[in-house]
Amino acid sequence: ISQEEVCDLLHAAPFQNILPRVHVKEGERLDAKMKRLEAKYTALHMVPLVERLGTPQYGCSPSNRHRPGGNLLTKERLFCGLSMFEVILTRVRAFLDDPIWRGPLPSNGVMHVDECVEFHRLWSAMQFVYCIPVGAHEFTVEQFFGDGLHWAGCMIIVLLGQQRRFDILDFSYHLLKVQKHDGKDEIIKSVPLKKMVDRIRKFQVLNNEIFAILNKYLKSGDGENMPVEHVRCFQPPIHQSLASS
Repeated sequence: ISQEEVCDLLHAAPFQNILPRVHVKEGERLDAKMKRLEAKYTALHMVPLVERLGTPQYGCSPSNRHRPGGNLLTKERLFCGLSMFEVILTRVRAFLDDPIWRGPLPSNGVMHVDECVEFHRLWSAMQFVYCIPVGAHEFTVEQFFGDGLHWAGCMIIVLLGQQRRFDILDFSYHLLKVQKHDGKDEIIKSVPLKKMVDRIRKFQVLNNEIFAILNKYLKSGDGENMPVEHVRCFQPPIHQSLASS
């Protein structure tokens, strides 16, 4: 269970009559002390209150079928770590079955290099634009949307199985590597190179964090039955002079 989900469960516990064990001094009885604690917080127990006082006007009538289900789901998460996020990822993956997300088969039999027919190439172009520093009175993409756009883009890339190709072929990452090697700090077409590289590095760190979280949830449900990754071996290209001989 993630840290955020643990906090949610701890906040919900008093309202579900889930109380922590209390400290017992010498000569005190644990059961008597727990009963006093339960009686003290009985008014917070929401399920009996809904059953007794709920009205259809607010969607919490005694006959509401979602009431016991919600209570059970919250309790069960303590034992088996249920997560809605994993279910949503699986559902979104089922929507990405259109060939337009992956493009045709590569002509070289391995992967597309110069062609821009896969989603990760489109996202690379968008990210390159995001990394361009803005003017004095302009807003950055993160000021408008926060991390939401990067969560959406990285999620689609991971669900399509294009993360490694994105890391290798991304336009912004290539610029970051080149600038790290030559160390240039120039203004090219009104774009300060150093500021742009700093933004690229910032988004690279953000992308890696998002990829790590997504892969954690996508692989958590597999357990011991995680499929073996298949590795394809390709022969190196043969030079024309050697091929003719």
